[in-house]
Amino acid sequence: MRLAFLPALLFALSACETLPAASSDDSDIRYVTDGATGYPFSPAVEADSWVFLSGALGITPEGKLIEGGIEPETRQTMDNIQATLEAEGLGWDRVVKCSVFLADIAEWPAFNEVYKTYFDGNFPARSALGASGLALEARVEIECIARR
Repeated sequence: MRLAFLPALLFALSACETLPAASSDDSDIRYVTDGATGYPFSPAVEADSWVFLSGALGITPEGKLIEGGIEPETRQTMDNIQATLEAEGLGWDRVVKCSVFLADIAEWPAFNEVYKTYFDGNFPARSALGASGLALEARVEIECIARR
């Protein structure tokens, strides 16, 4: 294998500014415990003004999965995410990325019809994929990243 690019790469790296060492101080990390479900995860974690929301399901305040299929479940899931965002003083306009997991990718169009109503036309980056099974036999799970 020829490594003709190696001298140029080494030169480029040597010309780069030295980055500060990573801090072992985690005081800039905050674990949100409000709304904790009793499962082993935080509803959200903030690090350096980034807020990472755990995957949300369409569960009611009583902890039951809402009935009626993908549309009501998506609405409840989005409402649950909104409640977490609002508790952090954030809105949908601060969400930069969502990852969507669907129990049946064929429900993607119906999911989108509900999902898009939560945004003003400026949509976050997003991934969507079919999953072979979700917690509590949910139809949809969504996790988001927001910036304070």
